Amino acid sequence: MILTDTWVAYLQDFAVIEGIFLLHRYIQKQINFKRSIKDLLIALLFAGLYLLFADAALLILVLGRLVWHFWRQKSYQIKNTDTATFMVVTSVQLMLFSVAIAFGQFCMSVVESNYSATILAYQANEIALIGTAIAVLFDLIFWWLLKIKRTEVDQINQKITNFALERQFFWFSFGLFLALESILTIGNLQEVTATIQLAIIVIFGILIGVTCWQVVIFLKAYALQQEAADQFERNQQLQDYLVNIEQQYTELRRFKHDYRNMLLSLESFAQQGNQQQFKAYYQELLAQQPMRTELQGAIIAQLDYLKNEPIRGLIIQKFLAAKQVGVTLNFEMTAPVTLPATNLLTVIRIIGILLDNAIEQATQEPDQNVNCALIQSTGLVEITIENQATQVADVQQLFQLGYTTKGTNHGTGLANVKELVAKQANLFFETQIKAQRLRQTLMVTEEN
Repeated sequence: MILTDTWVAYLQDFAVIEGIFLLHRYIQKQINFKRSIKDLLIALLFAGLYLLFADAALLILVLGRLVWHFWRQKSYQIKNTDTATFMVVTSVQLMLFSVAIAFGQFCMSVVESNYSATILAYQANEIALIGTAIAVLFDLIFWWLLKIKRTEVDQINQKITNFALERQFFWFSFGLFLALESILTIGNLQEVTATIQLAIIVIFGILIGVTCWQVVIFLKAYALQQEAADQFERNQQLQDYLVNIEQQYTELRRFKHDYRNMLLSLESFAQQGNQQQFKAYYQELLAQQPMRTELQGAIIAQLDYLKNEPIRGLIIQKFLAAKQVGVTLNFEMTAPVTLPATNLLTVIRIIGILLDNAIEQATQEPDQNVNCALIQSTGLVEITIENQATQVADVQQLFQLGYTTKGTNHGTGLANVKELVAKQANLFFETQIKAQRLRQTLMVTEEN
């Protein structure tokens, strides 16, 4: 522990906390003027608390951040990586400053030609100021590394979200922070020398670095495994699609044959001049609606407008599943639709839940039609799914965990949709019931 003047300690503590805020905001892409001013004021406040509580002030800061996270989410669930990232940055900042102070002591030892521990008593202010300057330099190097590795960092963050590993990442970060806080606190209480404390922190940092490296390898391997599973599912969907196309072609040939026979019959009536019989036969043909009956499955051709292969495969699969249970799944797309690729997996999960619910609900309704419309405008894609819902009276009930009209072991789908949407800044969800018809709209905006 270095005993410095109050203003030096305050400056050092302020540099620690402000560096945490700046690095965290940069990683989360949240830097703006309003947030910078707010972070500056909080850093000034907690720098004062640091004088009173030492490293425990950072624990207060992290716990306060966690309470704010729960208050903002309106639930006691870890739904994003924001707080976990904050704790990782805090741990990194603590290690950088500890190493920087050790470097500052070494520099003063070289200048004063005094390599004993007594230099801490006579040159404490100088060591702290030099260490703070070195720590700021370390922060700039760390920021530069984050900048050149921005794509990899964003990919890791996205994989954690896509694989629903936010909770595990949070507890890993919290454990890392508590372990480092314990090392620093015990070291200060037991008056462990800076050299020994530096060695402990370096060893701890190496272990954490190796652990993080292993986690990254695991995420990459898991992503490859998921990609292989998705590819297998897409191949299965393609096979089902080809079977459906073959059935449509067979139906088209049969209809073409029947249609030619119908024309021949009409031609014979026309040649005989029997208008009464001609009109009666014509009305009978209209009543049969052969084109609508035989070629109903051809509506799947509209999916050519959908430019995202995974979502197109999902919709084809749901189309075939609906057909098997006697539900007609109608699609409306009049122009090409392309969804943003940033959180496509989340969008696929939401669409799958909504279509499953709509199809299953339609099997219990007199009107067994489910309508799905995809409309793209500037910077926005709207996906609307509508079906009859005579058993649903209140929209709010749909989002209550466990609420269902489908029997036991159901009722979590729409609650999951609400949670998935809350995690993504570019997703919005709207539900309404009108004239006993349930309409659910997912809006996907382009992420800046």
